[in-house]
Amino acid sequence: MAAGDAIPLHLYLCPLNLPGLSGEQQARLLDTLPVDEQLKVTRYRMASAREKGLLVRCYLRALLSQAHGLLRQSQLNADPNGAIAPSEWCFDYLDKGKPVLTEPFFTRSQLVFNLSHSGDYMLLAIAQAPQLELGVDIERLRVNTNIHAILNHYFTHQERDALLALPSARQRQRFFDLWALKESYIKAKGMGLALSLKSFYFELSDSEPRTMNFKGLDARQARLEQVARLFLVEEDSKHEASEQESPGEQQIQPAAGWQSMLGQLDDEYRFALSLSSVKPIDWRCELVDPQTLFAD
Repeated sequence: MAAGDAIPLHLYLCPLNLPGLSGEQQARLLDTLPVDEQLKVTRYRMASAREKGLLVRCYLRALLSQAHGLLRQSQLNADPNGAIAPSEWCFDYLDKGKPVLTEPFFTRSQLVFNLSHSGDYMLLAIAQAPQLELGVDIERLRVNTNIHAILNHYFTHQERDALLALPSARQRQRFFDLWALKESYIKAKGMGLALSLKSFYFELSDSEPRTMNFKGLDARQARLEQVARLFLVEEDSKHEASEQESPGEQQIQPAAGWQSMLGQLDDEYRFALSLSSVKPIDWRCELVDPQTLFAD
């Protein structure tokens, strides 16, 4: 496949734990948001939640403008007056709550995006691919989560059996790996929990991961596990699947036209992406400097 067929995908890792962010700076950022988003931020009771809600919204707007500008630079005959300022972006929501650009801004930019945040980080993926279904998830490993109770309710028997076959020391990490992958696919489809978590499953291999470099002032590396195969499960329409149901009563097929990837920042954080294309990806990864939010 020609290099020109690759999908340019901007992947931004954004710090959310900013102890040096002053009240004055927060007020400046809040003033850049439209009134409806300001109200959503100020509804949070805890100061830490308000700060994260503010940062997530401001990062999204700033980085949409940045990615749009970079993509325009690579295009011939781009409209010199076509730049979109962070404060201009307008959003809509699909039936199950997935955020998307409103039709006028989608028509102007042709951008699709998805974001996730957990703990100290937000992860944002942006691509200029109008037909692309895109989902991302970042997960912080939590030592107090009862993974075995969740396994029985939300994981397929294929995922559960593969996880329980691992040494106990690896089972919690594999749980959060699979959870991130499953979340990324659900978010790409935009269906929320209307899409059963047992209607698909992921199969992971132990192939050699490759390095993904997040550029920036404090550049860091992640490990990208490329082999995460997605399978769709169709139950017999005559009855619901039970915990004891044999695999022979299910129709299982690889998910054609999809690719999913699992990455790991460190032992604590992992992330996943799912997208409705098998084209190669031109990765453009950046660890974002929070000062980006205050750029004129």
